[in-house]
Amino acid sequence: MSTNGAADRELRITEFEELNRLAFAVSSSLDVQDTLSAIADSSLRLSHAERVAILLFSLSPDQEARTLIRRADHGEADIDHMVNVLAARTFLRNPEPFITDDIIQWIKLTKPPRGAQNLGPALVCPLFIRGELIGIINLVNSKGGRRFAKDSMSVMNLVSKLAAQYIHRARLYEALFEDTLRLKEVLHDRAGPAALLGEAPAMKEVRKKIELAAKSASTVLLIGETGTGKELAAKALHYSGDRAEKPLIAVNCAAIPLELFESELFGHEKGAFTGAGTRVKGKFQLANKGTLFLDEVSSMPLSLQPKLLRVLEQKSFYSVGSDVEMTVDVRVIAATSVDLARAVGDGSFRRELYHRLSVVPIELPPLRERKGDIPVLAQEFIKEISGGAKTFADETLEVLCKFPWNGNVRELRNAVERISIFVSSPFITPSDVQTLGIGSDTSTGSLLRTELKRAIAGNRGQKNLIESIEKDLVELAMEQTSGNLTEAAAILGIERLALRRRVEKFGRTDPSP
Repeated sequence: MSTNGAADRELRITEFEELNRLAFAVSSSLDVQDTLSAIADSSLRLSHAERVAILLFSLSPDQEARTLIRRADHGEADIDHMVNVLAARTFLRNPEPFITDDIIQWIKLTKPPRGAQNLGPALVCPLFIRGELIGIINLVNSKGGRRFAKDSMSVMNLVSKLAAQYIHRARLYEALFEDTLRLKEVLHDRAGPAALLGEAPAMKEVRKKIELAAKSASTVLLIGETGTGKELAAKALHYSGDRAEKPLIAVNCAAIPLELFESELFGHEKGAFTGAGTRVKGKFQLANKGTLFLDEVSSMPLSLQPKLLRVLEQKSFYSVGSDVEMTVDVRVIAATSVDLARAVGDGSFRRELYHRLSVVPIELPPLRERKGDIPVLAQEFIKEISGGAKTFADETLEVLCKFPWNGNVRELRNAVERISIFVSSPFITPSDVQTLGIGSDTSTGSLLRTELKRAIAGNRGQKNLIESIEKDLVELAMEQTSGNLTEAAAILGIERLALRRRVEKFGRTDPSP
């Protein structure tokens, strides 16, 4: 009895030492790969597993999910990435770690790839951050091998909670994340002007302007409807220039709450406002020596625009709560899907900032003005999404060319992705497109256009139709947000001040502050 007690005590001490070693390792590094390696090595030792895989989900649409795999005997890694993806789905239903005698049977993989055919018992733990699943730790033994004990699950449950925190912390450092999980050379090739596909004269002109503008440090204003590829153009400008090896930081101005805008761009000092417990760098500091991409710049608050103008002209600013002037070397690329000249006219955008941003204006054409590029784009998308396993028939491409594509290239790509998922045949026909309702008049955009056409046909000059529609939009947005100006302005995609003027114009007097 005493011998068993001593053994248990020794085991607990060993586990404690390993957990202490892991905590020290992950707290001493901000590098994602080092953090994952430390977690993988400790997980193998704590669970006495043969293999471990750590799956991390993507942070944004242009990043892939990643799997780091290790074997205790340093042999060839043989846990297939798809096994981990399917195992992760389990936690969408139940967030608790689980043990199984057969991981392949558990995830219902009927035809496991060669790299997964010898897998058996498994212990799988989720990695959660504030209720969001960011990945899993998958410990696996060979088929017929040692089963995992419940004690191991308790220990690994603790490890997974510790690991999630430090993985999340490391991933917040975007430059380190890109350095360790992306191949910059491949990214450069994919993000250059050649990535902007199309042989239409307008697209050739866009690529030419990007190649010329990339060699300078001048501010560029990308103009175009939603979905025309403004972010892709910004990447092409950055990765084709002298700053390609430096950070490219993107900011969606339309998604930042009004009260956090200044802190987001310029950072803040500890104690600058309620909740500011630590000093935080702003996007301008993070983009130093590199490029800052301001998407939907028309959404920037009017009160903050002079500060942005000052940075553009003097390369300096003050963070929130600081009296120390900071200097940065940042190339700014701005993008807008609205007419900034009109915004200047209605007072929601400052004229001097507009002229400073549009030193080099580049307009991206909507897809409806270059329909000859639709076959090229569609074939490239289906090749990329299906891994070359599927293609469009010529007559199918002709059908795709007839659709309006009001959402531009983004809508086309989403449609191709839907086709790739639901059409099993390698040769996609017009009937496949019709069956899936691609380009159907039942889409929200088409229904809206149909209603507008009816309104135009039935008006006959009886009322100011534009003002009437604008009034309806304002009233609906205000009703949906219970009179909250900030939220309603975000829904409509306009500046809060511009919405207030419209509310006053149309006679509503009860908006919330």
